[in-house]
Amino acid sequence: MPAKKIAIGVVLIIIFAIPAGLVYFFVIPQKTTTIAGQPVQSATPELKSFRGVLADILKDAEEKAEEIGEAVTNPFANDKSKTAEPVPQTSSGGNNFTFAIIGDTQYFTAGNARGNFQKAVANISKFNPDLVVQTGDLIRGCEGKNEDARDYANWKNTLGALVSKTYAVQGNHDRVDNEDKCDQIWQNTFNFPSNGPSGFSELTYSLDVKNSHFVFLDSNKPDAHEINSTQRDWLEQDLAANKKENTFIVFHEPAYPVSDKATESLDVHPSERNGLWRILEKYNVTAVFNGHEHIVSHRKIGTVHQFVFGSTDSFNHGLPSAGVAEYSNQGQGRFGIARVNGKEITVETHGPDGSLLNTFTFSK
Repeated sequence: MPAKKIAIGVVLIIIFAIPAGLVYFFVIPQKTTTIAGQPVQSATPELKSFRGVLADILKDAEEKAEEIGEAVTNPFANDKSKTAEPVPQTSSGGNNFTFAIIGDTQYFTAGNARGNFQKAVANISKFNPDLVVQTGDLIRGCEGKNEDARDYANWKNTLGALVSKTYAVQGNHDRVDNEDKCDQIWQNTFNFPSNGPSGFSELTYSLDVKNSHFVFLDSNKPDAHEINSTQRDWLEQDLAANKKENTFIVFHEPAYPVSDKATESLDVHPSERNGLWRILEKYNVTAVFNGHEHIVSHRKIGTVHQFVFGSTDSFNHGLPSAGVAEYSNQGQGRFGIARVNGKEITVETHGPDGSLLNTFTFSK
């Protein structure tokens, strides 16, 4: 047989063998079952559509791409003008300490090592902060069901070793329906201070860390968009007794939203909002930390600095118009690191890889 005919025959065999092999391996894979702990091939083929095969191939390709992306060296790793590696910090004496800020983690998935919440926790742990502040909307939606307790348990498990020094406030997603039951689940889940006003145990509270006083308020109890008069009266008494150099206030909905949550925050009730802000200015509050808007922003209102950290694991809101905020940043996996050096405060914004996105230093 001439060599040319042989070559043509080989090519034809290959052409028909390839689709036949694909049919065997992809379209009609042998189904494997387990009997007494041993894998056994089933004689009955399991049909699989071409769309299903294509989806599997694309998924595998995506996973490989992520692995390759993680293995590629960051060209800016040693360029401090582009990014800054987190430097592990330890608790120090005197009036110097560090605290982290996270917010709006309601879209986290338990056990997802690549999730934005998980990345933030891993990076925050490198700083070894003295405490962690969470600005609300911990889970996707509390409705007073058993599943809500499980979601909070997963949230705590995600924090790992940081959970023992984390303090949080309720957000609107933490009181969606059956609010009294949600409050009870919250109180059963956490062990926060119970020194707040009547009816707000572990929801509104205060604590001291070195030279600083922290106050946690509930902007969603009994109703959303308001720090009610019960809390404001307690707040004024608490701040009047405070002797610390710095005072930090934490609540979920910002008093002065800068973007998508305008008219969906404390600005819904201007007189109530203004009454709260007068107390903050009267007692020379250092800074306020909020969530709710799914961005990071900084804005100074009167004498008080307002920082929003609402994009640790949520979805993106729009950035503010020019001139509304002194700083803003859009994207998930964001967290803050606040460094207290006496009365000098530095608030840093970090990305999901730990990179330093912004730093702002001020004194009261």
